[in-house]
Amino acid sequence: MSFDLIKVCAFGLTEPKKLKKIRLPNAYETEADRFDVIAFDNTSNLDCSVMQHRPQVFITFGEAEETFPELMNAPMEIRKRWLHYSAVDVDLSTVAEQILHNYVANATERRFPDQPLVSVFTATYLTGTKINRPLSSLLAQSYTNWEWVIYDDSPDDGKTFDELREVAVKDYRISVHRGDRPLGSIGEVKRRACGLTTGELLLELDHDDELLPHALSHLVEAHRSYPDAGFFYSDCADILESGENAKFPDGWGFGFGSYRGEYHNDALYLVTNSPEVNSKTIRHIVAAPNHFRAWTRRGYQSAGGYSSELHTCEDYELILRTFLTTRMCHIKRWGYIQYNNNMSSGNTQRTRNPEIQRLVRAFMLHYNNRIHERFVELEVDDFIWRDNGVLDWEMKNPENAPYANYIY
Repeated sequence: MSFDLIKVCAFGLTEPKKLKKIRLPNAYETEADRFDVIAFDNTSNLDCSVMQHRPQVFITFGEAEETFPELMNAPMEIRKRWLHYSAVDVDLSTVAEQILHNYVANATERRFPDQPLVSVFTATYLTGTKINRPLSSLLAQSYTNWEWVIYDDSPDDGKTFDELREVAVKDYRISVHRGDRPLGSIGEVKRRACGLTTGELLLELDHDDELLPHALSHLVEAHRSYPDAGFFYSDCADILESGENAKFPDGWGFGFGSYRGEYHNDALYLVTNSPEVNSKTIRHIVAAPNHFRAWTRRGYQSAGGYSSELHTCEDYELILRTFLTTRMCHIKRWGYIQYNNNMSSGNTQRTRNPEIQRLVRAFMLHYNNRIHERFVELEVDDFIWRDNGVLDWEMKNPENAPYANYIY
């Protein structure tokens, strides 16, 4: 698919003679005055039109906008490109000028900030049919203005990638990508996936997990409530491959984590009451913010993004840098179901646990002084810090432990 001219889908105007009149008046000789216009009678096959042509502007001709329900109900990423004309004698040169204006505005401005595009990114590795979990959960979202960027790193000569291409044809909001060869570094894979996103909010979704139906809505609402926050995390449920609830011992997360029961699809889940960000919890992965994890684009970039060097522990290391550079917000809603699979599956967390533990401590020690300085900057007591830089892990938790995050 090539774009030699601005691509426009026109609905309700199919006469070739009239379509040719959609030209810019008084254009310079060196400039294009036409558009690549594809005409349709109606919007009944809007999804197919978007999938096939990737139009940059939509124009409709008819009595009222309501006669184009597919566009009326489309995500904002589509509707922001829509121009409607009810007059039968509309000046088509004026239409041309407005097409150009709409195109430039969308290319250069952050329009409709109250309805941001949420970019969900996923790194895949020999995923198989488990990709249907995140797929189904995205298609069920109450907030529809999202895109899903999948980056595959499977060493199987394109087998998984071909399967993912079949997933992508199910919805125009999905795109799949891969490199010329497997990378083997999850940090680099996630860095590339994020680099392909276009939204204001970036949410990590593992290739075999799922979001709750209102997860993206809660994220957008929290972003509206705390516009200076650059990072958001929710509560989640952990599920074993057998389907049973996974559960940490009582007092997990240094005594700051607990559980509550919630129902989803008539099943009872144990949902984490995720710890707030405090002197202890930020310094170890067992209590640091877990899924879902989402950044504003500015928050992600300010933190420096995923490290290309990391073959594991990439999330925790980025969370540490995120804490140092932006405000965090705990969305106290159930937003995510995480599946803990066995060692033979694509989830390698358990097989790499000793390596993760080593790197968690190494990264914490590397950033320890800066973590303390950040608590001082936020005027939050770093209660296990001692003047010589030693951490007093044996200290009893304060009754009302100070925390450094917003709560939504």
